[in-house]
Amino acid sequence: MKLRSLLFVTVLPLLFVFPFAGRGQGAAGARLVIEQKTAEGLTALGEWVLLKPDGRRTNSNNQTNTLEGLPAGNYLLNVLPPSGMGVQITQTINGEVTVIDKPQTSFLLGDGDTGTIVITLLLTNAGKVSVTSEPQGLPFTLTGPDSAVYTGTTPSFFDAMPVGLYSVTYDPIPGCPTPSQKSGRLVKDSRVVLFVSISCDNLQNLPQQKQADKTFQFVHATVDGVPVIFEDVPLNQWFSESVHRAIEAKVMSGYRDADGKPTGSFGPTDTVTIAELAKIAHTIAGLDEKTVQSEPLNPRARNTWFSSFYASAEERDWLVFINRSVNPLRPATRAEVVATLMQVLKVARDWPTGEMFTDVPRLEPYSDCIETAAKEGLIAGYKDSEGKPTNTFGPEDPINRAEMAKVISSAIDLFGKQSAEFQPE
Repeated sequence: MKLRSLLFVTVLPLLFVFPFAGRGQGAAGARLVIEQKTAEGLTALGEWVLLKPDGRRTNSNNQTNTLEGLPAGNYLLNVLPPSGMGVQITQTINGEVTVIDKPQTSFLLGDGDTGTIVITLLLTNAGKVSVTSEPQGLPFTLTGPDSAVYTGTTPSFFDAMPVGLYSVTYDPIPGCPTPSQKSGRLVKDSRVVLFVSISCDNLQNLPQQKQADKTFQFVHATVDGVPVIFEDVPLNQWFSESVHRAIEAKVMSGYRDADGKPTGSFGPTDTVTIAELAKIAHTIAGLDEKTVQSEPLNPRARNTWFSSFYASAEERDWLVFINRSVNPLRPATRAEVVATLMQVLKVARDWPTGEMFTDVPRLEPYSDCIETAAKEGLIAGYKDSEGKPTNTFGPEDPINRAEMAKVISSAIDLFGKQSAEFQPE
């Protein structure tokens, strides 16, 4: 009898571990960034409360918060905005954007999810606040709703401010009584004016008071939205009113420093160059020099601050700029100034007679422009020491900035009353 050997094979189940391919792979919770944005010039932020799936809360009034390792589940965010402000929430979860126009949102986060919540604070109930004083130039600290703080010097004007209570504290002045705090409540679409008047013997020594006193001695005007006092233009000079009008009409502005800021110097006795005449002519006529893209034909006008003005003047066939050999940096003559302004203002010229000025014969260059300008009242001839006309014009004499301002002022009266270019700043 044969014995068969029996082979028993025990098959054990093999366990294979497959990696989980879900969105939480390798993640330890979710990540959420909550950011607040507010209107320009406002400092107060809202406060938010985040209710998590595990029942815990996180609250903050910071501009940006980054939360890591958050549990998976449903979240609820509530925003308490500052006074007078509404809320718009932009919610981005795993790239999906949702905009909510209310101060509350709910969303779902899973392991490994990333989300961003942007809270935009919008003014819904607003007004205006102004802080002024006599004398001007006093430093102050302004507090508003939700502990917002603003600083500056008087006069200061704040637009689109949230409604609520505002209080201002003025910095003390040495040798003067401490100014009292001023307060006012702002309501929607209204204005609060916070003002203090200080009177004491030491005021005359304050820098701002000394500056204010100069406004009674020298021409002052607004340049680029900033008040400027021109201490080389006394109010008692014959050209002071013309300088003021030329500056306020934004045809002339006085000198500037390397950063382009007004220096407070006008230079009334400085001559006007051909290059400066090109810029003034464009400004007074409201012409855009940048419409001409080519280089100037005059080689001495290339690669300069005035190259675009010069190329434009050449392109427009302005008489003074046709000659390519003219030195743009030489002083412009009285005749050249009159001819250029008459041309850019499109004033029809009369035939010259040669009888108006003894030094302007019929064949004198630009004699027709000079005689027409004199008839129109744009220019006048020289006078003697007693103020009597000499019947001379000085066509070849250079023109200084004070005289240029006088011609511009006359042009405003004669030709610019309906022109937007001559509206004061």
